[in-house]
Amino acid sequence: MAERYTTVGVGLMGLGTVGTGVYKLLSRHDWLNVCRIAVRHPNQKREIVDLDTNLLTTDPFEVVRDENVRLVVEVMGGLEPAKDLVLEALRLGKHVVTANKALIATHGELLFQTARDNNACILFEGAVAGGIPIIQPLKLSLAANRVQEIAGILNGTTNYILTRMSQDGWEYDQALAEAQARGFAEADPTNDVDGFDTAYKISILSSIAFQTRVDPAQLSVEGIRSISAKDITLARELGYGIKLIGLARAAQNGAIDARVHPMLVPLDHPLASIHHEYNAVWIQGDAVGDVMFSGKGAGEMPTASAVVADILAIGNDLHTDNPTPVPGMRVQFNGQALLQPVSDTQNRYYIRLNTRDVPGVIGDLGHCCGAAGVSLESVMQKGITLDANGQIKTAAIILITQMVYEHQLQDALNRIRQLETTGSVGCVLRVLG
Repeated sequence: MAERYTTVGVGLMGLGTVGTGVYKLLSRHDWLNVCRIAVRHPNQKREIVDLDTNLLTTDPFEVVRDENVRLVVEVMGGLEPAKDLVLEALRLGKHVVTANKALIATHGELLFQTARDNNACILFEGAVAGGIPIIQPLKLSLAANRVQEIAGILNGTTNYILTRMSQDGWEYDQALAEAQARGFAEADPTNDVDGFDTAYKISILSSIAFQTRVDPAQLSVEGIRSISAKDITLARELGYGIKLIGLARAAQNGAIDARVHPMLVPLDHPLASIHHEYNAVWIQGDAVGDVMFSGKGAGEMPTASAVVADILAIGNDLHTDNPTPVPGMRVQFNGQALLQPVSDTQNRYYIRLNTRDVPGVIGDLGHCCGAAGVSLESVMQKGITLDANGQIKTAAIILITQMVYEHQLQDALNRIRQLETTGSVGCVLRVLG
């Protein structure tokens, strides 16, 4: 029977929200010894009882190079200096746990190869969907499947905003202000509301699912700023909710259809019931069918839960006299993914238009769509509005298309915009399913 070591030395880089949660959870395991912690501000007041300030350093390389540290935990965020720190740790043969989605999505291939070259492991469960276990289930539990599709609500900020808009009838600006007041959104919410955070996460999930690197910089990404309360109300009347979705599908000729944008989600779809700051990932496999994982996607303890689970997975092995990394936890890509051009993707679409309320408008819209090869599933007129002089009537027209190519839809929209009766194209959203 393998002999057990007394302790495993852990080095912690970052003691912010997640780092504090990690420290608290590690205190439950006396054989995991936090022996060095890198922080930006060593004199800052922290919500940790009896923190030994002698462990603190402002130089994270001291953590990586400490001989007592066998497992490095990176929860500082950002690409630099995190990349150099993690690479040095791996080259020293030390195992790494990180919650850094940008780092894994952007430099994962280099990090995974460096880990293999040095007989080390790098785990990153906390990088996607906070406390929801999704990386290891996708890598191990669903390994027998050919994944056909992943659709995820992967950003709690945008889901909270869309929930308040839906449940309270708020416009985007009011819902964003509330999210910021409650700490769900940053002062600069760009990374969240413009979809970049979700792009990192879906690129990680799709890279694992399809075993080929999906570059987040190559994804088509749209955010939620253009969504109005009117669109949410109209979607509900049609039997849909609106969610920001990270989507990845197997496409033809080995390509991957991966993108981020708001979508109309049928109210009977499992993702439609995910509200507020919660996250969810829906996966369709050829053997298992449909499965979904949901829970808190961010925050101190949910994310710390995922990080510490990775620490325990590695640490339990290091706790013996014959430590070997767990091969099943390693990630290896078969080159760069071939991404399907957005123009060649197929979707159903929701289109909200403002037009002059005159005879023949509906027929003209149908002609524009037909000329572009776009078949309409339904057409609705929702309300009449008079201009400031009470003279010109305008109507809100809602079109729902059948499954069409993106390039056909764009052709139809260009034709519609050229009509004299078209006031504006207010909102265009894809439909999930």
